[in-house]
Amino acid sequence: MEKKQIFLTGAAGSLGTCIRSRLRGRYGFRLLLHSTVPDDLHPDDQVVVGSVADHAAMVEAASGVDAVVHLAIRRWRGMNAEDVARATLEVDNPGVYNILEAARIHEVPVVVFASTNHVTGLYEKDGLVSIPDGPVRPDGVYGAGKAFGEALSRFYAERYGMRVICLRVANFNGEDTPGRKYEPGYSRWLSPRDLAQLVWRSIETEHVGFGIFYGVSGGSEKKWDLSNAKELLGYVPEDDGSLPEYG
Repeated sequence: MEKKQIFLTGAAGSLGTCIRSRLRGRYGFRLLLHSTVPDDLHPDDQVVVGSVADHAAMVEAASGVDAVVHLAIRRWRGMNAEDVARATLEVDNPGVYNILEAARIHEVPVVVFASTNHVTGLYEKDGLVSIPDGPVRPDGVYGAGKAFGEALSRFYAERYGMRVICLRVANFNGEDTPGRKYEPGYSRWLSPRDLAQLVWRSIETEHVGFGIFYGVSGGSEKKWDLSNAKELLGYVPEDDGSLPEYG
């Protein structure tokens, strides 16, 4: 059987590198690169150089694919709050619109949108468990921008019949261990293999037309409710960031 072709944005980042490496046996990839060209590209990879903020380029790039995985762009390092806000409004928000509209134009059946736990960050600051269908409480402009992306995703799913899955990605370090100690129930870690599982389940679970799910490994139940990811996507975390051996 021919592999599904995935248009992967943010392909050079830590999330994109994980997905490319762990899901290569399952999918073929068309990779969106902006300024960094990875040294581990596969001969079969299709490469597009451009920006998600370029509408025409995204429409062209989404042609003929079976799914789009639109990844978060890490913006914290070396950026102040004003820089992050500007990037959110000038790149991230136009980018999610461009991706969804390109998918609509080409009738791509499913889009996976990498949102963030910062959409509900103020619940965490108050020590409350965040649920996927509760009111959003972003802890900054970045989180508010992702909330916009989730709302736009719901519109495209319900108005145009596309499948759109939003994953509120937690702390991803790209390593097979969390790199720090988390108390039981309070882990913030998403492991590489759990990220890969969430992505392929989001692509393949055809009965879910729209959904918001927390992207985090086990040991996080005192922060985020994973019940809908388990029930609707069949997600079973393989890793637990609060295990004693990580202390």
